[in-house]
Amino acid sequence: MNFARNLFVASLFIALLAGCKPEPVFPIEPNLVFKEYIQSETSDSLQVVFTFTDGDGDIGVSPGDADTNMLLTVYYKNPLGEYKVYPQFNTANPLDSLTYPYRVPRLTASQKGVEGDIYVVINDAFISVYDTIAFNAFIVDQAGHKSQLVRTPELILR
Repeated sequence: MNFARNLFVASLFIALLAGCKPEPVFPIEPNLVFKEYIQSETSDSLQVVFTFTDGDGDIGVSPGDADTNMLLTVYYKNPLGEYKVYPQFNTANPLDSLTYPYRVPRLTASQKGVEGDIYVVINDAFISVYDTIAFNAFIVDQAGHKSQLVRTPELILR
C-alpha cells in the first residue's frame, strides 16, 4: 500500500510538472506578421489580420490615452503594375497617403511574453476605386519599441 501511495504521488507530481508551461520568450521589440485577409460576403468590409508577439508585454494603450500604436498605409497597384501610395481624398496635401491609425488596447498588466492576433476592420468602400491593394503596417509598444515594417500580399478587390 505504501508503494501504491508513493507511485500515485510520483505520478501526480509528474503530471503537474508536465502541465506547467514556461512563459514564451520573445524579444522586447514587438514583432508583427501578416496573417490573412477576411472579406465579408454580405457587406463592404475587409479585415486585415496580423499576428504579434512582444517579450515585455507592454503592447497596448490605455482607454484614456489619445495615442495610436499601430499604423497601416494603403497602396494601390496602378495599370503599369507598380504600387503607389493610395491618395487621401479632400486633403490639402495630395502626397499624404490614406492611413489607418489604430489603437491596440492595453493587455493584462505584468504579463510577459504576449502574443495574439490583431483584427483591423476597414470599410472597403473607401478603397474600392482600385482593383488591387496592399498595406504596410507597424506597431509600437509603450516603451517606444517599433516593430519591423510589414508589407501584406496584394489583395484583388474585383
